[in-house]
Amino acid sequence: MRLTKRFVLLFAVLALVAAGCGDSDSETTVTTAETTTTTAAATTTTAGGDTTTTVEPMDVTPVKTCLVTDLAGIDDKSFNATAWQGVLDAIDAGYATAEPDSFFLESDTDADWQPNIDQMISQGCEHMVTVGFALDAVTQENAPTNPDINWTIVDVDFFDFSTDPITDVTFDNAIELTYQTDEAAFLAGYVAASVSESKVVGTFGGANFPTVSIFMDGFFYGVQHWNDVKGDNVRVLGWDPANPDTGLFTGDFTNLDIARATAQSLLDEGADVIMPVGGQINLGAGAAMQDIGMGADGDIFGALIGVDTDQFISAPEYADLWLTSVEKKMALGVSDSIRQTAEGTFTPGNTRGFLSNAGVGISPFHNFDSIVSSETKAEVEALQAAIIAGTQSVSGG
Repeated sequence: MRLTKRFVLLFAVLALVAAGCGDSDSETTVTTAETTTTTAAATTTTAGGDTTTTVEPMDVTPVKTCLVTDLAGIDDKSFNATAWQGVLDAIDAGYATAEPDSFFLESDTDADWQPNIDQMISQGCEHMVTVGFALDAVTQENAPTNPDINWTIVDVDFFDFSTDPITDVTFDNAIELTYQTDEAAFLAGYVAASVSESKVVGTFGGANFPTVSIFMDGFFYGVQHWNDVKGDNVRVLGWDPANPDTGLFTGDFTNLDIARATAQSLLDEGADVIMPVGGQINLGAGAAMQDIGMGADGDIFGALIGVDTDQFISAPEYADLWLTSVEKKMALGVSDSIRQTAEGTFTPGNTRGFLSNAGVGISPFHNFDSIVSSETKAEVEALQAAIIAGTQSVSGG
């Protein structure tokens, strides 16, 4: 089933606060229900050139943190679940108040977003997390009218589309987390091409949003790079950056039946490695492949590439299918933004995750570790270093 859907949305892609962004010398030492005391190391250089280190206590009050999901729900084993894990990590670190004081609300339709936000505001939430590009407009409406609340939006860079030219938007109380996922997807595409037995791989998305197609771009060009350096001819089904209108999309991020049928169409055309992009649709693809006995140790060779989080961990029912996953370190970005609110160091604006700051990456090969050759593993490490150094393009250049 081929369903295409164009959306006129434009986002400057990607960002994230890298690990340790902020105060890398801070260490949590005492946690109570009311405050967390952290220690910040300060170094002083004397006139003689010697250095001394003193430890100055800093009190942090955990903040009530609330999260609004997109339509896939909190148990999507992907986007929402990973963002909520960031809140849980902040709770564990003493930066957010414990459940149920900090909580999430799920959105069944787009009509739920504003009522969910209104409920959270009425309950005194101090830090709000909105998940995904679909919540862009409602977050832009609410952040400036609620300046006493800090906001984190995942996978969105704010823009004003009513201006000509389109202008970037920032709010003093909002962090926009975005990710350069094509860098990691390039590596995943290279690996996919290396293991494919049929010399056909495929990808499809939930909808043709920039935050979806960027994965598909990187995957496509990673396969092409394999072909270029190996003199191979692995084909990519479902996406060609030069012809985006022909891309394969389900038009839905939650309907597993449509995802299953879409994945089956790729299997019928010979694909043995598939990367579904968006929400729960990878689970539908997994069901289609599992039903015919595909896997690393299956009767038929076959593999899935996950997105957003390590799907081998979040969807273990398909453990034998996960070749790797293209990860956005969303939990890290969310937890760090909450830390900034708790410490009073909140820094608004867009932050971007790259391979270079560990904001994106690929997961281990798990059951496929013995299938991915040592030569390919070394080449992937070299490619990652070259991408970080700026000597390897991930867009076909």
